[in-house]
Amino acid sequence: MAFTMTRTVRPYGKWQEMYLQIKKGQRLLVIAKGLWSLNIRAETVVWLGPDGYENRLAGNDYICPGANTGCLVAKIGRDGTPFPVGNNHDFVSSAEGLLFMAMNDNPDHNNQGGEIDAQMILFDL
Repeated sequence: MAFTMTRTVRPYGKWQEMYLQIKKGQRLLVIAKGLWSLNIRAETVVWLGPDGYENRLAGNDYICPGANTGCLVAKIGRDGTPFPVGNNHDFVSSAEGLLFMAMNDNPDHNNQGGEIDAQMILFDL
């Protein structure tokens, strides 16, 4: 049997707790939809989906370096390693802890808008 819940992820580069405990070896499917903006230049607002800017990789000052800028990212546990989620991510966890999500952005940036709804389906071990 699987447990399903949906949470809204706000558009900024700070981790938001999803209130979902993941066990090592547990399968999690995340399906995300919505639009948010990543304000790269003050005079330009660009609306992005959960995949962010395709092939515009984030630098070391972003919370998930090497993933698409502005994409939905996650980590398991407060000290977990960030990974890209995008529109759809199905995986078996190699870590244990609470699930956190965020926009892949520089934590010092502001002026984002919109939201992403992330449906999480957690399967029994």
